[in-house]
Amino acid sequence: MLCTYSCLTIEELRKYIEIFAVHAQNGEEPLFLENGLVVPPFALADHVNYDGKPVFYPGTYASGTDQGDGAYGYFPPFCDNYYFITMVGAYVEQSSDLAILHTNYNGISLLKRLEYAFEGYNIDAATGLCVSDEIKYTVDWGFVDTVKKSGKLLMASLLRYNAATVLSRLSEQCGKMDGRQRYSEVSEKIKKSLLETFYEDQTGWFYSATGIGHQHDVWATAYAVFLGVANNEKTLMALHKAYADRTAVVDGYVRHILTDEDFSEESAWEACRAKFNEYQNGAYWATPTGWYAYALYQYNGEWSILEDFLRHTEKYAHMGSPFEWVDEKTENFSGLRYGTSGVLPYIGAKRLAKEYNTDTIV
Repeated sequence: MLCTYSCLTIEELRKYIEIFAVHAQNGEEPLFLENGLVVPPFALADHVNYDGKPVFYPGTYASGTDQGDGAYGYFPPFCDNYYFITMVGAYVEQSSDLAILHTNYNGISLLKRLEYAFEGYNIDAATGLCVSDEIKYTVDWGFVDTVKKSGKLLMASLLRYNAATVLSRLSEQCGKMDGRQRYSEVSEKIKKSLLETFYEDQTGWFYSATGIGHQHDVWATAYAVFLGVANNEKTLMALHKAYADRTAVVDGYVRHILTDEDFSEESAWEACRAKFNEYQNGAYWATPTGWYAYALYQYNGEWSILEDFLRHTEKYAHMGSPFEWVDEKTENFSGLRYGTSGVLPYIGAKRLAKEYNTDTIV
């Protein structure tokens, strides 16, 4: 539900799965790299180079023992483990090809690889949530890989919750009812923990982390609604107010942190390597626009954020829109014809059209 799988052909999607299984996933032993970096067993790479070699950390294309100094985390980002699972779930849903789950890649079945990826690393046993150490921290997901957080992490845990629901469904389709029950129970445990740990009843917002980065997270709050973790009136109202007041959205692009809740006069986040009001530190992105649109529709039946986004895209089409991110005045653009900025709003619109039986927005 996060990425662009539904816009790929079945053949393309299967090829990406094979690349992940053969080239992107670590083996059963940890890799100890330079500068204290550790790749846990069965962790997924951040990206794979054209030579087929995995790179487990953002900020580099080096695939050897030197993959950074910890500036982008001491463990690989959490998100890629869960992307792998949801990608396979999307493929099976679209193709009905259950045989792929029993196909061996480097001697291990795909389903077992997914289960190993889900078990992952740095998980709090009591809550099922992803956690990050303050010193040797772990990036929660790629769209904030310049941001340092610690304690329990919201977005990574939302991705883990979604992955658990996928594994429950895949287990059932394979006739593994014990697996279906186990992952169903895990997903419910994570959902309960998400609400108990991150939700602030006074405002309706969710906090991004319990340690460093303990700030209201606009993107993850919208995603929590999209996943069905939260759809209460306070959360929907908070997102609507932030849209109406222009403290979170401009021309359909969404900021990570509310403009009136920046951590300081120099940074939106408590700890971030990016320049203030650029990139992941206060710029506006279309990545979460579809999630935000879904939440706004729950509140008042409108999808004006998508209309804003389409107007902006048409206005700047000659300059390469949609962009990766824009600044507040939408005068500074980065990432021309950025795929995620086009596909994810479209997926949000498609879901609204399907669930509410309207073709007006697609």
